[in-house]
Amino acid sequence: MSVVDTNRTVASTAKGSERKRWRTLQKRIERARDLRRTGNHAEQAMWELLCTRPLGGARFRRMQPIGPYLAAFVCTTKKLVIEIDGEDDAGRTQSMQQLGWRVARFAPKDVIDDPEEAWREVFQLLQAPAKAGSP
Repeated sequence: MSVVDTNRTVASTAKGSERKRWRTLQKRIERARDLRRTGNHAEQAMWELLCTRPLGGARFRRMQPIGPYLAAFVCTTKKLVIEIDGEDDAGRTQSMQQLGWRVARFAPKDVIDDPEEAWREVFQLLQAPAKAGSP
């Protein structure tokens, strides 16, 4: 009969899990950095609007993790996510909303063709109160 040191096995398994989580986190961080550097034209145009236009003191971050996703633009104080994409990703939106975020989606063409209107819509969203019961 052999004796197994369960403390050592549990500890090494925990360390392995921790290393795996750390590697996954590092990969997500690097992916966010890459996306910030190489964002598409519409995302760059939106970022310029968010950085150069007055938004009542609201500040945005680019490519921020929310749940399993990287959100294009995030205002943490207003719990607002802005996404630039050509199609509505219902699952992604629902997941973020379940975490208490409001999600606004813009088509790339709309941001490029009429940046003033895109800015006005963002400004209006920032003025609207967050939903009651949001975390």
